[in-house]
Parts: sequence; structure tokens; C-alpha cells
Amino acid sequence: MSYQVLARKWRPKSFSEVVGQQHVLKILSNALSLGRVHHAYLFSGTRGVGKTSIARLLAKGLNCESGITATPCGVCDNCREIEQGRFVDLLEIDAASRTKVEDTREILDNIQYLPSKGRFKVYLIDEVHMLSRSSFNALLKTLEEPPEHVKFLLATTDPQKLPITILSRCLHLHLNVLDTSLIAEQLKHILQLEQIESEPRAIQLLAKAANGSMRDALSLTDQAIALGNGKIDAASVASMLGTLDKAIPFSLINALYQNDGNTLMQQIEAAALQGADWDNLLAESIALLHQIALLQVVPTALGDYTDNEEQLRFLAQYMAPNDVQLFYQILLMGRKELAFAPDKKMGVEMSFLRALAFMPKNVDAIMPPVATATTPTTPTTPTKKAESPIRTQPAQVVTTSSQNVNEAEPVQQTVKSAIENQQLNDSTIVRPATSDENTVSQPEISLPDDASSITKNILEMRMQLMKEEQKPKKPELVDYHQPSNSLINSKRDDVQQLANLSNDSEKNDEEVEQEEITAENYQWQACGIVETKNEPALDAKTLCDSFKVDKTPEMVKKLIVEMAEKDAWCAEIEQLELAPLIKQIAINSYPELIDDNHIILHTRSAVEHLAKSSANCIKLRTALSNYRQKTLNLEVVIDDNKANKTPLEMREDLYQQKLEQAKLTIHQDPKVETICQYFDAKIDESSIRPV
Repeated sequence: MSYQVLARKWRPKSFSEVVGQQHVLKILSNALSLGRVHHAYLFSGTRGVGKTSIARLLAKGLNCESGITATPCGVCDNCREIEQGRFVDLLEIDAASRTKVEDTREILDNIQYLPSKGRFKVYLIDEVHMLSRSSFNALLKTLEEPPEHVKFLLATTDPQKLPITILSRCLHLHLNVLDTSLIAEQLKHILQLEQIESEPRAIQLLAKAANGSMRDALSLTDQAIALGNGKIDAASVASMLGTLDKAIPFSLINALYQNDGNTLMQQIEAAALQGADWDNLLAESIALLHQIALLQVVPTALGDYTDNEEQLRFLAQYMAPNDVQLFYQILLMGRKELAFAPDKKMGVEMSFLRALAFMPKNVDAIMPPVATATTPTTPTTPTKKAESPIRTQPAQVVTTSSQNVNEAEPVQQTVKSAIENQQLNDSTIVRPATSDENTVSQPEISLPDDASSITKNILEMRMQLMKEEQKPKKPELVDYHQPSNSLINSKRDDVQQLANLSNDSEKNDEEVEQEEITAENYQWQACGIVETKNEPALDAKTLCDSFKVDKTPEMVKKLIVEMAEKDAWCAEIEQLELAPLIKQIAINSYPELIDDNHIILHTRSAVEHLAKSSANCIKLRTALSNYRQKTLNLEVVIDDNKANKTPLEMREDLYQQKLEQAKLTIHQDPKVETICQYFDAKIDESSIRPV
């Protein structure tokens, strides 16, 4: 006897053998049991989910010699002939090959005759959406009111292509895509009956590759049996399917997180040596990012990554959610554009390089739009935006609003001149002074004798703020706003006019002459960030939003150092050699010493998923034992009692104390009080951060 493929051999012979589709089976079983069978059914769904098989089982239930039943006997002549595909009253029509209206009319001409052997004459039309418009029109009237001995069973993979007039005359039953777990369970059952040795991992790979189709899963299983010489193993199945090793997507995402372009390219080369499918590589990386994002919201969601739980939890804990979403979107777009790339490997490389390009080198070190003295600029973290003309002291953020006051116009004119003079100074090339303090030279503004007291107070306050801000800095990292030559000349004239009003005009003339900018040195000697003319002005909302960030790395380090000086447990944690994941358990716990060799860690429920891992607890116990130079018994209990503070909670309390002190300092600052008094300004406390 010739070999019969698994997809045909294991076609279900009763409703109970159908995998999934319980909602459809329940409808049909109840209809057969109650005798309320519709005259036309439409089965829709993707390939290989059981449309034709269920239609044949329905035909068997209608024509079983034992009567109309949901559980046909399977042994009578009608049941056996239907299973063998030679029942005379079951007419299976392939609409894809019989699309003409003449074929449809030939069917309808014979519909009036009674069934030869069965109870009903059943017309099973497969891929019915392939019929022509004329064929549908010819079928309409008969489909709506067929003879009592006729039942229509239509099957299609694309119900949207059917005319609405056809859909309205049928009972539409949609078959769902099968879940991977259902397919894997059925494959395991079939392979056991076939007495074929298999590995669980191989079955999972086959079930996933089937994409919801039971027939595809059985076809792939046939192929895997032939490849494995009568058995199914994970290595051969992975080779057959071109499945990528999960270690490579983990390495790629970790390289993105670490901002390591060299490792990223090495992992792509490793994937190329394995002969990986490039579309599949992007798909696996996208799936991993999805699982990371899901785990950040649902701590128990591991999906298919139970074997890589520790790596997955590490990435979920330390990757920022916005970075995960950004990488997901970039790789998704890269997969869409993969077909247009000159070479698919090149397309994959550019997708990951694009993700790497949008990853900031040090997110916490990005400067806000307004430069302050709290975060000094360093060569590795250049200022991202040009400085605002109005500078503030450390931890001081003041929003001002204009107010009509007496002497408004003279004050505004004088302040305007002073600010223009300051902008000119900001626009010139700043050279380091020759003094030991290495300060930056800055021309002083002399006040006219006839200026009012209010004007003098405001300008003195302005100059004091400017002096406070201009602390020693490296000249090559100062931001420069380069004006045009005409603007430079115009502002130089303004400075000259203002200097003539002072008692020290000759000195100001010399300083202006020394800092003259020629076309040559303006073009070639300026360095740093060039501010564009069309850059929008900085408003109060942008200024406040720029300070709504988490603690800076410098502040976090400062809190750790100070708490280590105050608390012994905090100090001990910093001395332990712990991985970041294990350290989270320690800083979220406080110890209870039972005796010299027995410690109980009271751990917060926020890190319960980490503390429950025996491997993590063993690593923490080993580090503690090595540090204390004796063998310890470590017991971890989940305890949210706030009577005792964990190191993380103590750091937060210390930070809040510093924050309150910073707010108090801002409110008591005389310069801030002056600004609030004369400009009706309000202090935005939400923007204050301690330094």
C-alpha cells in the first residue's frame, strides 16, 4: 500500500478529533441535535484550519444511516464512502477551476433531482470566492431557496471577495487561526501514535513555523521526519526551518543597550555565518523587544523565553521603555524596507545602525535647553543647545512675566542695552584669562550717572548674575552664537555708545578693540555649536519641562556615597562584587542578624521576582560570605513593613531632604526676591533640583 501523508492520514473523522474551533463545532453540533440545520453554510478562515474537514463531517452527520446526528457512527456505508471521497450525493466542486457561468448552470440543472443514496444532496464548493460575477448571479436565487433535499456548504479563504448578496444568504462561520500550543499538543499526540521519536523543542519549532495551520504543521513534520531519518530532533528542524539561535537576538539587543557598535556588527556577521534568514533575524529581534516591553508591564510574562529568563529580566529592568519602543519601531520599519535594500544583509545592518544612531551615548548626561552651573560641561558630554541669554544660579529656575511699572520705558531701554552688550560678548570668541584662576575675561558695563536707582539696581543684579554664572570653564566647550559682520559692527557701535557714558571709556574701547572679530577668524577660529537664526525662542513651558527629569548620575552617586557613610549595610553593599541584577535585591532589602552566621533579608515585594530566584540568592549569599570571610546562611523573606528602611528608601529620604533645602535656598535668595518683586515672577518649585 502506498504511503499516505500525515495531513491526509490524520484528517479528523469526527467533531471530537478537530483541533480547536470549539465555537464552530458547538454551533454545528447543536444544530444537528436540534434538527435546525441551515440550508447554506459559509466556512471562512486561513489555509489548513479545517474548513473542508468540518464541511465533510457536517455532510456525514446529515447522511449517516443512523439519522441526523452530531456523532455519526463512522461504520455505515454512507460514513465510510464520505471518508473515502466517493459518496455519490456529496458533490465537491473546486470553484478555482470551474469559474465560468456555464459550469454553475450545469450544477443548477441537476439540483432538482433527489439524492441517490443519502438523505441530502450536499454541494461542497471550495474556494467559492473564485467564481465569476455571472456565476454568483446565477447562484443567487437557488442559494436563497434551494429544494429541501439540498444543502450548500461553501468554503473560502477570502470572504471579503464574496458579494454581499451571497453573504446574506449563508450562515457565516469563521474558523480561527490555531494557537501554537494546540498545534504542538496535536503533533505530540500524532508522533506518539506513529511511534516516531521526537524532541519537545523540535515540536515547538514546527508548531511555531506552521503559523496557525494544522495542515502546514503536518507537512513540515513529514519533511522533518525525512530529514532526521525517521526521528525528529531540534538541530535538524532548526536547520530545515532556518531558525535563528535565540542567543543572537539577545546579543544584538544587548549591544544596542550597551551602545556597542563593534559587538553589533560582530553578531550580524555571526548570523551570516549561520546562514540566517535576514527577515527572520529582524522578526526575532522585534519579537524580543515586544517581550521586553511586555515584561516591563507584566512581571510574569515570559512567553517563549523561559530558558533565557535571567537575560530577559535584565534587559527589561535596565532598558528604558521609550528606548524599547524606539528600537521596535525602527526595526519594524527596517523589515518593511528590507525588500528595497540592494542586499538584505546590508538592509539589516542599516536597520540596526539606525537604531544605534538614535540611541543617545549617555541619556542622563544630556543638557537641558538652559545651561546651569549645576551640571558642568565635559568633553564627553557636550552641551546640546545654545545657552539662553538669561542664566540662573544652581537649582534656581524663575519664570518672569512683564508688568507695567513706573519708569518702565527708561528701565527697559537700559536693560535692553545691557543685554545686547552681553549678547555681543557671548557671540565673540572667549579666550582664557592669564590669571591663576583661569577665569574668562568679560568687559564690565559702567552705569551712567543719570540712571535711576531702580535701573541701577536691576543692572547691578544682572551683572552679578552674569559673574556668578561665568565660573572657570574650558574655552573650547563654550557655545558660540555667530552673528553676521553687519550685526557685529552694529553691536560694537552700541557697546561704544554705552562705554562713552561711563567714566572708564578708554578702557572699554581697548577691550572692544582687542576682541574685534575679523571675517577670517570668524570663519575659521570659532568652535562649538553654532546656533541657527531660525531657532525658536525658549518659552517658560519648555524651560520648566527641561528640568522634569530623574536624578542625574552625579546626584545618584552622591546619595550612595553619603548613605554609605551613615549606614553600615549601605556601605557593605557598595563593597560587594555584585551584578546589577543581584544588587537590586540588596538595595531593596534590610538585614536582620539572627546570629553570626545567619542573616534574614527583608525584601520589598517590588523585587519579589528577583528574590524568588534561587540562583540570585546563592550569588548574593556567596558575595556576602566572601566579604565577611565566613560561611553565611541567607534567608530572604518578602516584607513591605516600612518600620525599617532599605538602602534605596534611605537614599530617597536623603534626596527629599536635599530637595527641601534647595527650595528653601531658592526662596531665601535675595536676587530671586528682587526678580520676583520687580517682574512679578513666580517660582516654579517643580523645576527645582538639588545639586
